[in-house]
Amino acid sequence: PGVYMPTVSLGGVHSKPSNYSLFLELGGTGLDTALMYGDDVQREVGEAVRSSSVKREQIFVTTKVPCCPPTDLYNLTCKDSWRNTTANIEHDLDVLGLQYVDLMLVHWPCETQEQTLATYLALESMLEDKTARAIGVSNFKPKDIDYLLQNARTPPAVNQCQMSIGKHDDETLQYCQAKNITYQAYSPLGGLSGVDVLNDPDVKRIGVKYNVSAAQVALRWVAQYGAIFVTAGSKKEYLVEDLDVYSFELSDEEMALLADK
Repeated sequence: PGVYMPTVSLGGVHSKPSNYSLFLELGGTGLDTALMYGDDVQREVGEAVRSSSVKREQIFVTTKVPCCPPTDLYNLTCKDSWRNTTANIEHDLDVLGLQYVDLMLVHWPCETQEQTLATYLALESMLEDKTARAIGVSNFKPKDIDYLLQNARTPPAVNQCQMSIGKHDDETLQYCQAKNITYQAYSPLGGLSGVDVLNDPDVKRIGVKYNVSAAQVALRWVAQYGAIFVTAGSKKEYLVEDLDVYSFELSDEEMALLADK
């Protein structure tokens, strides 16, 4: 509450960092990273923040810590060094070179709800230390969030989940909306889900109609469907497009057509 985050953020994974500095130059303000993405990526995010002409308080930095042992839902493996959440938090801040982050997320649920709660409670201490302005979760289902709401002091501000045309969890989205939890989409162009969104004939046809790219149609659909999003990229033309998805609006018919993919 009282913390506002951008609707468009720029992310990047291990060995594939985005051009964070250029994104800030172009008017973007949201940067997304995680311990799992590697020190190289987190370091680039921190350097982009420090070298930018944009004031620190106008940039919104999100990072994440693992939950170990992980749920088997996502076929994840925890490194031994990831098992201490407090140490993970300190590591994130140290590698970023920042005194605080704007949002810290639990990257995925643990094997048990009790373990997930213990990890989340470590994030709550960041609010007290003022090393995070807000905290939340990622890849959580309603049952996972319910347990936190019943046992933690601070409700998660955000749930970041995979979402694109052809791959969206409407139950979790609607649950988060009902609980006033911001739903943030990652892989909004379908890259991680294997859905070939950008070559979908309807997506391309709608793009021609509005004189925008297929990517802009895909991102606009996510936005109108009720989520904010994290994208990735380094080319200026793509970053400009990512930031320009609010200059047109999809019709109800187009939204429904793309929702049924």
